[in-house]
Amino acid sequence: MRTGQRSTVRIALIVVGVLLLLYLGNIGVGYFQASRMQLSRLTPSQFTVFGFPARAMEERRWKIIITHEVPKVVEQLREVGLERPELGAEDQQNFKRVPIEEVIRTLPVVLTEQHIEKVWVEERAAETLRAQGKFYVVHLRLTSEGRARLWNYAREQVAQFRALGEKPRDERLLLMVGEQPWASPIISPEVSSSWWLMSRFSMLQSSDVQIFPIYDEEIANTIAQGFDEAKQKALAKAAEGAR
Repeated sequence: MRTGQRSTVRIALIVVGVLLLLYLGNIGVGYFQASRMQLSRLTPSQFTVFGFPARAMEERRWKIIITHEVPKVVEQLREVGLERPELGAEDQQNFKRVPIEEVIRTLPVVLTEQHIEKVWVEERAAETLRAQGKFYVVHLRLTSEGRARLWNYAREQVAQFRALGEKPRDERLLLMVGEQPWASPIISPEVSSSWWLMSRFSMLQSSDVQIFPIYDEEIANTIAQGFDEAKQKALAKAAEGAR
């Protein structure tokens, strides 16, 4: 009986070991391929995630102001005080809104609907006392190329060398559906690490990008619906081109 039990345990350990090797091998292969992927320059599409490189935008005196949870790109006309205008109302005397055509023409494209597999909305309970007891998270599941593109952009911008005494900057993305900006999440420093890219190829990962908190449910659903419509248009265009 003991011999049979030992054999069963040995077989179980072998199976677990093989599965673990396959799991780690899949992660390693995914990371190797993504980190060495040749990435061409992208053009804007119906569903586009732009980069907003802080240093370059600072030179242009551009910044993102968020009012009623909707971002807009403005040009700073003159220096302002210590207040944070991105959290308050737009000051017409200090800022001028940048035409959306110029924004699209200037900002680098990080992702389009082609690099995203799925977008969905999750409702969460707010952890702090607010008038609203819940908020929404927009999840983006990226393709292998999408992960590589986001990781490379984060490495170029978030992990770039800073001079001694240079203050850190928030590196943002700007998500647009058509010509309407809907979200401007800050890129976490973790995204620029090799570990982040490697972890994306784990079967336990379902979401690569989380945009939160969004307190307006309509905005969250508009982003998800905008992706679905952009994906359908892209598939229809590809099918038409294949005829």
